[in-house]
Amino acid sequence: MEKRKVLIVDDEHLIRNLIRMRIDWEQQGFEIVGEASNARDALELAEALKPDVIFTDIYMPNIDGIEFSRKVLEKHPKMKIVVVSGHDEFEYAQQSIKMGIFDFLLKPVRASDLLQVTANLKQKMDEERTRDHELARMKEEMERNFPYLREKFLFQWLKGTLSREEVLEQAEYFNLPAFRRHGGAHQIAVVEVAPASENHTEEQLTYLWLACKHHIEAFFREDPLVTLLSDTRDQFVMISFHPEGDLAATCESLMARLVDGGKCRANIGVGRKREHLQEAHLGYQEACQAIRYKAFVGNNQVVCFEDMVDSREQAYRSNPELLRQLQFYVSVGSSERAAQMLARIFDVSFSSVSQFRMAAMDVITECQRAAMEQQIEGEQGFDKETLVSMITADNLPELLQTLERYVLSVSETIHTKKQAKEGNLISQVKAYLDRNMGDPQIGLASTAAAFFVSPGHLGRLMKKETGQTFVEYLTNLRMKRAEILLKTTDFKGYEIGEQVGIPDPHYFSILFKKATGRAMNEYRNGK
Repeated sequence: MEKRKVLIVDDEHLIRNLIRMRIDWEQQGFEIVGEASNARDALELAEALKPDVIFTDIYMPNIDGIEFSRKVLEKHPKMKIVVVSGHDEFEYAQQSIKMGIFDFLLKPVRASDLLQVTANLKQKMDEERTRDHELARMKEEMERNFPYLREKFLFQWLKGTLSREEVLEQAEYFNLPAFRRHGGAHQIAVVEVAPASENHTEEQLTYLWLACKHHIEAFFREDPLVTLLSDTRDQFVMISFHPEGDLAATCESLMARLVDGGKCRANIGVGRKREHLQEAHLGYQEACQAIRYKAFVGNNQVVCFEDMVDSREQAYRSNPELLRQLQFYVSVGSSERAAQMLARIFDVSFSSVSQFRMAAMDVITECQRAAMEQQIEGEQGFDKETLVSMITADNLPELLQTLERYVLSVSETIHTKKQAKEGNLISQVKAYLDRNMGDPQIGLASTAAAFFVSPGHLGRLMKKETGQTFVEYLTNLRMKRAEILLKTTDFKGYEIGEQVGIPDPHYFSILFKKATGRAMNEYRNGK
């Protein structure tokens, strides 16, 4: 390990020599790199040698040790200074504590005192070095993660989780000066890209995403008032702070560049202009909603939210909580609850068909998400013709009826699939119990663990499918096996009990008599 450098300053040669000779400096991890007999020379040596530690006398000609220490620490605050003073000078020397002196040594300097001071110095400098290394590591990691942290901030802003003060503070940290211009007025667009061909490899998909990212970044490279970030693997977000710009027209130009060559399909949704930073989540939601119209307007289109909803109306507002509950009830196959939730979602006043279509589209999206999560494929999960007819319908009562039939169809399909899956599970559990009933340790908890389900869930399914509790079913199964063994073998009662997993003869005989109405001997003799 590199040795710490020491500079000794004292106008008396004997004192300097005494400090030098009192201890083995190298053994303590230090190296004396210089000596000075006055403060002026010491200041020059401090600049030239950059020592880690300076031992200085308090009284010296022209500039005393206190003033010398102050000058050193002003330029090199990390240097450690130890003041050497006599008893009559100690009170004066203590005045330097506020200045940042590390420690004091009293004359005559004793080896034990010097060793203690060097040990303290070493510990302190080791701690500072460790801290400096950690800070450097953290700074390096921060710089490496800077793009990720920047995007994380932007997403928090788009989700509406930050106050205006927090947005401005973090925007300044991430060098986004556009956030302070024009009072925070902005407009948001979302770009979604996909391969033009249905057949593509994962490598081709990654290449496509990188190529589109490059095109978008190059398109806005010279525009400091547009901020970009990647939403998901196939989506990008553009935030424009142009006060008078037409973002839709800009997006049309970008679209032409993205689809040039026919390698990808693209859709861009544009939210309405927002005057305040706190409204970013609304503009972002609008842009995402506009993107959803791609199934109905075709690919390679720029869709503006204000074209979907008449600007003179109050825009339809999605209710995330009701939609979440709708998806839950559909995904668990609860048709009745799903229909009730659909009624709650539409229990609002719609001033036009366009608003109703927006609500219908939200419902369809949640049903599609539930169908995909439950791996429902084919027409039950996504019947494009039915969906288009719902979105384009002009008769509101008829549209609601069609939408309800769709919701019920998806939820009932999921319910049927779940029932089949649950029936198959119970069949497997029955076979498992038939094979393992001889194990006295078998029970609800161990059986549930074997099939990776919770004991409560398995117990409910057993009751539903067999009409018996788990314990009742297992006991009846064991008694039926015991009856067969009594009729077909000469095993004794306790041996049969062991074979069916009830090693306690007394308990086994009680269960058998309760199940058959006869004791084992009576049952066997009556065969």
